[in-house]
Amino acid sequence: MMKKYFKDYFKRVIEPCAKIELIYWWILRGLMIYAFFDTLINGKDYNGSNPVIQIFANFVGMFSYEIIQFFPKNNRFRYFSPHFQNITALGFFLGSFGGAYMNLYYLLPGYDKALHAFGTAEAVYIGYEYLCATQLKLKKTAPHQIINLGALGFGFILSSAWELFEFTYDQVAGGDAQHWNYQNAVESAGGDPAKVFHMIPMLDPSRFALMDTMDDIVMNFVGGILMYIILCVIPYRHRGKNDINLRIEAELREAAEAAAKAEAAETVTAAAAE
Repeated sequence: MMKKYFKDYFKRVIEPCAKIELIYWWILRGLMIYAFFDTLINGKDYNGSNPVIQIFANFVGMFSYEIIQFFPKNNRFRYFSPHFQNITALGFFLGSFGGAYMNLYYLLPGYDKALHAFGTAEAVYIGYEYLCATQLKLKKTAPHQIINLGALGFGFILSSAWELFEFTYDQVAGGDAQHWNYQNAVESAGGDPAKVFHMIPMLDPSRFALMDTMDDIVMNFVGGILMYIILCVIPYRHRGKNDINLRIEAELREAAEAAAKAEAAETVTAAAAE
């Protein structure tokens, strides 16, 4: 029985995926494995802390599609397209391998801001997938324009939640996620203030934390709106052969026809019994 379960599981994982997607995922995962063991063995530090836990957690996150296939059959996450992992795996990779392991947050000016834009775009994309999965689970049709607006709101909620997390982490755990300490940020950037990138000109170092947060919010907005526009132009789960509205309508039609046939059969049986 277990053999059949895992056979069905691997079938669910592999069949919907293109080979190029699987290769792409495992290239990113392979690099993350390298970063994890290099950090674990050599004790590579980032900003005064060892990022090995972060790298491992994000590595696990790169298996999101495989993980949700373990969920119960009727769970809405099982309705996610595997394509969502193309962007989420890249997000985890850029945050851990690029940001923490390669220290690009400080070596590459603007990397953190670009990642905030990408992160909110990713959140809007996940919101779109979540709402499409909800449609399929509940068997409710909806215009993609409404789904896109819901996805945009979903993305902005997650980006705001991240800013709240950074604030709470700094307040409770004494962290520096919001870069509230300008001197620490400069030291982490190798002593070069020019590498502490800000979109908004900072006239007073005492406003550094505010500028950092506002830069993040601006980039969150830009990334979210760009993905919203992309989904309006390319609503890939609401057009062509992948149109979930057509799929839902077909399933409802089949269910209605089956119910009508069952009712007719019951009527004939009852009439014969009389």
